[in-house]
Amino acid sequence: MLSLTKSRLLGGLLTIVLAGVAAAAFAQDKDAVIKNRADAMRQQLKDVLSVKAYLDDKGDLAAAQAGATNLVQEVKKIPDLFPPGTSGPDPTGKWAAKPEIWSDRNKFLAAQKTVTDKVDALLVAVKGGSKDAIKVAYEDLGVCKDCHTSFREKLKD
Repeated sequence: MLSLTKSRLLGGLLTIVLAGVAAAAFAQDKDAVIKNRADAMRQQLKDVLSVKAYLDDKGDLAAAQAGATNLVQEVKKIPDLFPPGTSGPDPTGKWAAKPEIWSDRNKFLAAQKTVTDKVDALLVAVKGGSKDAIKVAYEDLGVCKDCHTSFREKLKD
């Protein structure tokens, strides 16, 4: 009888330990996802700024084309950057993804599709090389403001 009680106690302890290990692993994975998400967003900003630099005569067309090309690929990955269970502040603690990303996923995906279409148009304009066309496409992109307003919250200054 004593050995049955010990077995149950050990089984219970093992379950608690394994649950703790799994929770710690998930927390590490979540932190990695949030860091990767922030890194991806910073890269997208760099890509957009390469186009802006060209418009401001501070960069060349080749860099703008490379940035726009990369931006097209990166924007397509946005939904994968926000898997369920990965809400929380970015590594700086200044921003956090809003819950609407997960609670209203269709709205989030529609916004991502709109950005994808605008980035595709920007790439076409950049490849064409006309600053006037690039400026129109750049301004239409809105530098990601729509998504950030709807799906990102500022935590502190």
